[in-house]
Amino acid sequence: MRIKLLLRFKPPFLIPYNYPRYLYSFLLHAIELADREVAGRIHNNKRDVKFVTSKFRPVGNAKSVSEGIIVESGTVELYVGSAEITILRTLIEGLGYGPNELHVKGQKLQSYTAELEETPKRLSGKRFKTLSPVSVYHNNPPNGFRQWDLSPVGQPNSPFEDEPELWKELLFENLKSKYMMVYGEPYERDFRIKVLTKRPKSKKFFMKRDKKTGKPIYARAWEFDFRMWGEEEFLRVAYDLGIGMRNPHGFGMVEVV
Repeated sequence: MRIKLLLRFKPPFLIPYNYPRYLYSFLLHAIELADREVAGRIHNNKRDVKFVTSKFRPVGNAKSVSEGIIVESGTVELYVGSAEITILRTLIEGLGYGPNELHVKGQKLQSYTAELEETPKRLSGKRFKTLSPVSVYHNNPPNGFRQWDLSPVGQPNSPFEDEPELWKELLFENLKSKYMMVYGEPYERDFRIKVLTKRPKSKKFFMKRDKKTGKPIYARAWEFDFRMWGEEEFLRVAYDLGIGMRNPHGFGMVEVV
């Protein structure tokens, strides 16, 4: 299930180019204001149902500046999805504390509206597009680095022989782990995904600093159109919780075109 949020900040509102950590902090704080236990589950328990979000989407006129995108109206649209309705209910309740507690990079929330979105009845074989870029990474790449962000179509400097195929495998494994969390049983049937965009756009995002070295940690993610095939309940997990990784930070939300 999915909700559409209209978030109103004092105009103009700046959407930071490096939005992931600000977006995650904003949403987690809203959930925490309503229920600390739910927020703790999301933040601390990796093997528990979470949520996925779109990017901040400007409403009205917007222009690019050095730090991000200026939205003249101060209003942005945001989609948040989850397979657990408690998370969405708690988020909406927490947003009610917005005028006093919630902000994005110091920009305080003034008001909001929330609307429940209807889930498409059929997903298999449909054409999708990304509402937030897809992040898939490998923790032990054969190139001396600690981590490698995989492209759905491959990269010239890739340490892997067939990066797109590995990208599909890791994305499928991630979806199967989400399915297990939602339904409590393994998914053992077919799944296919085909990327339709020949040259997907990518962007590098600052995520955090390494606790030991203090060095910045970045993530590269891709946006594209694609098709998925599989059992409908499995694809609903992809729709409700996102594809790929880092979903609560604004990665991997999709919609039917």
